[in-house]
Amino acid sequence: MKKVLGVILALFLIVTASLVFSACQEDKEPEGQLPVLQVGDQWVWQYEMEGKSYTLTEEVIGEENVEGRDCYVIEMAFDPVMTSTHEGVVYTTVGMRYWSDKATGLLGVKHEYTTATNELTYTSCMMYSYNPWTSLFPLKVDKEVELEKTATNYFENEQYGEPEVATERYAVVGREDITVAAGTFSCWEITYYDSSSGVTQIMWWSDEVKTMIKSVDQDGNIIMELQSYSVS
Repeated sequence: MKKVLGVILALFLIVTASLVFSACQEDKEPEGQLPVLQVGDQWVWQYEMEGKSYTLTEEVIGEENVEGRDCYVIEMAFDPVMTSTHEGVVYTTVGMRYWSDKATGLLGVKHEYTTATNELTYTSCMMYSYNPWTSLFPLKVDKEVELEKTATNYFENEQYGEPEVATERYAVVGREDITVAAGTFSCWEITYYDSSSGVTQIMWWSDEVKTMIKSVDQDGNIIMELQSYSVS
């Protein structure tokens, strides 16, 4: 009788353990899903451009519909402030915002920046549309997407120049643990190609951080690397 009870108890423990394990598996968030951002989510990167090093801070400040696309509005700030020179005049960037498409995750809909010179300010923006509006999410190794991007430039609300059409390609090539200043993260390795610039980037995307934590160019030079973050 004791032997029978022992067997029943053992079976009970096995079944219970299996149920608990299954419940834990069901409770675990699936990996590689489209990120859901919240107002206040913030990321700080080291950003390299044209031989200069910047601290780039991005923060979600709201949501907005742009030409029929629901977007997250992300404010960007560079330290030191960015400057550019055109026909001998120095322009200082005093504001920058980015509208990220909620349904696709990686596609930008609008990029707006405000510059100042001689006590005057100017607003420029780039509007983007895609064909098709497709998403790389949910992420899965060997998944690829290709789309046509049309970029239209505006200066002080007037179209400037002709729209430019380019091809973008994204491919998930593997999984890898990556260590940056913000910590060590399990990442998806993604390659990105833009035909307008002819540039290929390699990016490492973290589900935990809700964005990429590092990107390099085709020569391995660091473009962006996450320093800290705060997400809900």
